Amino acid sequence: MKTTRKKIVALIPCYNEEGGIETVIKSFAHKRLKKHGFELEVIVIDNNSDDRTAEIAREHGATVIHVAEKGKGNAIRAGFNYISEDTDYVVMLDGDDTYRPEEILRLVEPLDSKFCNVVVGSRLGGRISEGSMEALNRAGNWIFSHLVRYIYRVNVTDALTGYFAWTREAVHRLRPHLVSEGFAIEMEMVTKMARLGEEIYSVPISYNARAGDSHLRPIYDGSRILWMLVKNFFWKPEAEKIKRVAFVSDAIMPYNYGGKEKRLYEISRRLVKKGREVHIYTMQWWEGPKTIEQDGVYFHAICKLHPLYHSGRRSMSEAIYFSLAVFKLLFVRFDVLDVDHIPFFPLFSARIVAWLRGKKLYATWHEVWGSEYWRTYLSGPSGFIGAFIERLAFKLPDTIIANSRYTAKRLVEVGVRCEIKTVSLGADLKSIYDAEPEIEKSDVIYVGRLLSHKGVDLLVHAIKIVKESFSEIKVLIVGSGPETHTLSDLIHKLGLQDNITIRDQVDANYKLYGLMKSSKMLVLPSIREGFGLVVVEAMAAGIPVITTRHKNNAARDLVVEGVNGLLVEPIAEDIAEKILKLMRNPTQMRPQSNIEKYDWQHIMKGLENAFGQI
Repeated sequence: MKTTRKKIVALIPCYNEEGGIETVIKSFAHKRLKKHGFELEVIVIDNNSDDRTAEIAREHGATVIHVAEKGKGNAIRAGFNYISEDTDYVVMLDGDDTYRPEEILRLVEPLDSKFCNVVVGSRLGGRISEGSMEALNRAGNWIFSHLVRYIYRVNVTDALTGYFAWTREAVHRLRPHLVSEGFAIEMEMVTKMARLGEEIYSVPISYNARAGDSHLRPIYDGSRILWMLVKNFFWKPEAEKIKRVAFVSDAIMPYNYGGKEKRLYEISRRLVKKGREVHIYTMQWWEGPKTIEQDGVYFHAICKLHPLYHSGRRSMSEAIYFSLAVFKLLFVRFDVLDVDHIPFFPLFSARIVAWLRGKKLYATWHEVWGSEYWRTYLSGPSGFIGAFIERLAFKLPDTIIANSRYTAKRLVEVGVRCEIKTVSLGADLKSIYDAEPEIEKSDVIYVGRLLSHKGVDLLVHAIKIVKESFSEIKVLIVGSGPETHTLSDLIHKLGLQDNITIRDQVDANYKLYGLMKSSKMLVLPSIREGFGLVVVEAMAAGIPVITTRHKNNAARDLVVEGVNGLLVEPIAEDIAEKILKLMRNPTQMRPQSNIEKYDWQHIMKGLENAFGQI
């Protein structure tokens, strides 16, 4: 049975709020929210606190993200960037225990009933406890609120409140226009939402005395709030006219199959259907002219084909050749430039191109390696150099589009300071649902590149164990890569050639989906995934997934253990045990539970916002 609960994300910007944050987090009425059909995620934005705010928040189950630049506006923008695409409603309140988290339903109900798309919690129209607001502050709030109502013609009775609720779409529309760093952010949000034409209404709320000391500077912050009120009277949102989108990626479908290639394939064709002109700049994977057109998408070969891999690892020479070819975009017209962050070097060239052309540089980020992984991937000084290049690459884009919440979180953890927007991968659910099962059947299927970190050798060893209980077990490995010959040798060495078949790339999506439907489970033993699109596709095809709980495997976040799959340690014995468990109880899972949130129709809305309503 698929969950029908709607997701609320509560954002709590904090700076040194160890005195109140525990009470705030514990006061959310989770059971009551579930009763009304909601699930809640609490995100604390730690604004460079030097007390125990972040530690306490984690102890009580909140997700914590860190923002180095002090200022409430910086914290709120970071929180908005962190919101996932499966969110329905966003609520913001302070971490000082002045607002009551129990009243969250009062703010969300008008959104859920489609009465409006923004709700402002009104202290002045509600209940203010004794000693919680000084007379001067109350008078200032009253004056500011009446000016906003009169000048901007919006139904707001407390313009400086810290308790807001939005639909996710309203947040997407507002987010690109916010620039305030400090306490003027509330006035900026209210006035710009009015100029954007949002449906804004107020509801009465309670207001209590804060826990801890106030960080508000009445004269300084009051003057900035007044200036924000005045200057936004003349503000108008700029209608961005983005027509020509340029993507840079050295590997593309149908010549390479993987999550990032499929993502670009799906996005580019959907942008064409929306009337955009889409150009992909890559290596010459095809025979014939340097520019070809497929399904309305233009592919341009900016350099000759170089092998992507050398000795099982990404080729350094290919990365350098391709990055130098990116300078050809200096002579190309585009409105948006988005560069695949792999293999890093093209970002350096694209940065110069974007600077000289006066355009923003977007980078699609699939995974963060970090120093620890680089040391295992490349030994000696090479690992240090690789980590250094990655750290430099973090500084190049104006906006990073992370392909998963896990990737976005890792980017924040390693100190990325540019704007980060999360646009996860999606799946063509209709095509998957419509695909017919293939005649070729299997008990286990693996789909993906044959690379060492994918752990396909672990799967082969696991099948050797499983064969002792199921001698006729059939496994289909779909993919190609540097490990192909090594895996073939291993299969023959273990005497599994009658059990395991390796197939090269499947030439059509519907055939791949059909092969999934003709299998009993997908096994992805990878220890490094930026998202794990094949996991979503397998679940949509109706089969459960086994994948590792390794810390660098973002695909583990897609699995609800016991519902749509199982998590394992990256060792053959544990993989074998879970395969046997599913073999013996094939109907215990509900793989398609809550799968609709990954439909491309839903994902594209997030991408459009990331690029500025293209």
